[in-house]
Amino acid sequence: MHLDETAPYWQPFVKAEQVSQWVVGLDHQLKQATDYQDVPWSLEQGQLQTCSTPNSFWLIYEVESAGKLAIRTCFDPQTIRSVKLNKKTSTTLDFQVEGALGLFRVKLELASQQPVVLRYTTSLTPNQDFSLEALPRDVYVLDKDYDPSTTEGMVYVTQNGPTAGLAFWSVTKPVEGTIFYFQNLTALNPYCQLTHTDPSGSVNAQWPEVGFSLPASEQPLSAGTEVVLSDAFIYLSKTIPTSEFEAADQFLEAIDSIYRHLPKPATDYFDWPKLANQTIKALSESPDCSRHIKNHFYVNAYVSATQKPPESMVQLAILVPLTEYQDWLGRAIPLVDQLQKSIPTFYDETRATLMRWLPGEPFRKEETSEEEDHNKIDSWYLLHTLMNLGRLAQNGNVEAKDLLFRSIDFAIGAAHHFNYNWPVFYDSLSLEVLKAETAEGRGGELDVAGLYTHVMLQVYELTREPRYLAEAKKSAERLRGKGFELLYQSNITLMSALTLAKLWKLTGNRLYFDLSKLGVANVIARLWIWDCNFGFGQHRSTFLGVAPLRDAEYVAAYEEAEIFATIHNYLIELNDDVPPSVRLLFSEYMKYLLHRGRYYFPSQLPLEMVSQQPREGRILTDLPIPLEDISTGWKQAGTVGQEVYGGALAYILTTYSYKNFDDVPVIFYAEYPICQADYQLVTKDSGYAVYRLGGTAENKCRIRLLAKGRQLPQLQMRDEDNQTGDPLSPIHQDKNYQEYEVPGNLRLRVDWTKPA
Repeated sequence: MHLDETAPYWQPFVKAEQVSQWVVGLDHQLKQATDYQDVPWSLEQGQLQTCSTPNSFWLIYEVESAGKLAIRTCFDPQTIRSVKLNKKTSTTLDFQVEGALGLFRVKLELASQQPVVLRYTTSLTPNQDFSLEALPRDVYVLDKDYDPSTTEGMVYVTQNGPTAGLAFWSVTKPVEGTIFYFQNLTALNPYCQLTHTDPSGSVNAQWPEVGFSLPASEQPLSAGTEVVLSDAFIYLSKTIPTSEFEAADQFLEAIDSIYRHLPKPATDYFDWPKLANQTIKALSESPDCSRHIKNHFYVNAYVSATQKPPESMVQLAILVPLTEYQDWLGRAIPLVDQLQKSIPTFYDETRATLMRWLPGEPFRKEETSEEEDHNKIDSWYLLHTLMNLGRLAQNGNVEAKDLLFRSIDFAIGAAHHFNYNWPVFYDSLSLEVLKAETAEGRGGELDVAGLYTHVMLQVYELTREPRYLAEAKKSAERLRGKGFELLYQSNITLMSALTLAKLWKLTGNRLYFDLSKLGVANVIARLWIWDCNFGFGQHRSTFLGVAPLRDAEYVAAYEEAEIFATIHNYLIELNDDVPPSVRLLFSEYMKYLLHRGRYYFPSQLPLEMVSQQPREGRILTDLPIPLEDISTGWKQAGTVGQEVYGGALAYILTTYSYKNFDDVPVIFYAEYPICQADYQLVTKDSGYAVYRLGGTAENKCRIRLLAKGRQLPQLQMRDEDNQTGDPLSPIHQDKNYQEYEVPGNLRLRVDWTKPA
């Protein structure tokens, strides 16, 4: 069993070397257990049994009499006194486990038989108040004699900070198989609230231990109050990946299988077009959002932050999606013209490229950070700026096209100099590497090779010159071998996945499609697939958020907005070639960002949960500009700052989620992506429109039909592919809207007749 041996960063092979105290003597304890009981579930892969040791109640999964997976469903450091089966069904077993700490309840469930998904939920009612200290993980890889020291495997990815409580690994010795572990962290909110803990980083692997370790409590549990200690899912497969691409495919299948069983928060409607108008007004008029330098208009990166020169990336991050919103709105927005006039001022004739910082404008700070240097280039910043110039050029902007082509040779020269392996910082004149790696041994900005591919493909589409396509291909090759370490910045990884999908369709080379799915898997592996409802989290939602950077411990407004738009374009580009798991999770991501995106805006939060000492600028709670950052429940939002370029969030969500035809008297809003839309006039006062939704039929989303005038016309909405069925009934309505809840992957037909 060998993966890509040329891979410089992805080395997932593991074996038992330095073990914890929880492993020492475990084989002896399990061998001594005398109360083994078969679990009456027929599994193709292996046999399930329960047993107890002096301090734990176990679920043992044995495969081919050659290896075992020992799952510690509950742990009492003093003693397990008794185990009683309380209730039994064809797919569940409920146990009552009496320990020194109190009464445990353990529910075992066969959540799915094909594929096999096991679930075990453990709660505790303490006998007295006490604090929990160091606790063991819950899954152990063993051989047939219960010995963990002989086992070997590969760990592909585990939880990173506040991401989903997952671990994905394969066992290669003594028997082959793959396991996907998922801890439903949402179920732990009451525990975290009571004990003042945080489940970030609680799922990990220290071979042969994998899985969840309950965070040690800062405040005691209360006697007589039942609290969930674990709610875990395990996906089992007999096959192991033979490449990073198979690992990505199997990961996506596994997370899809488990996501379908998770409890999920409800959503409700938020008026994004209204907030988009307010945001654009603030960007245009607030002196805290912008400044004038030499008769040019620039937006700040953060509210009231003027100690740094303006940044080209920031201007384009506002401008490019604003041009799309202007098209959606159907009328000119003066801010577009103001920003367009400022972009050429970032061009440096000496270096022959657009620069990050406005040339000639000083830093007005006593101490500068490592990135605050006119001569330094952060690899992703330059290429992100060129990518946005490319978007403007593809939309017919002649000046943007000129700037792009005046800068492109600099980017190509840098790519050749670095052999398409981009460092973190380099000198803009000499190309000397100033900071090679994000952290020791982790390489540079690994996914930036995909962003360079994106820019080269844009230029190729504008010129049809073969050299740009050749550049795109060479750079794409550099993404190989990174596995689940590919992601440096989540929005860049996803844009890379989109351009790789395009490159696959253009060339027919399957490698690019596989690399695209690998990028998607990297992003999905970093989703916060849980809702933080403890501490400040009781007033906001984080479900399906995604952090901007691999190690960031917060979700961020602008990156999420860009991810939202990229996901929509990815689903449109690939259409029927989108894997079902990706179709589901991407559509769900869009639904939940439309629901929770409001909490980036300080006016939507209680004052006490908004930081008043941000790292950048200041916070103005009544200004309709989002906070950059939302962390888990014990941290205030906005500790980085109030992110001016994050103001794009409101109008990006509007542009992509509201379908507005001039001749149609209603605006169609959907939580799931609107993959296709068209309309037909029947008379001057009547007609119909057909909208195709993304998502899958197993999950539902909200639809709103919004009046353009003072009231709705006469409406009927039905499933276009089931014309014999009755019209759909709204779940809410008034004179200005009708709201529906429908499954995904439908074609919806809306018939209208204007009132006489």
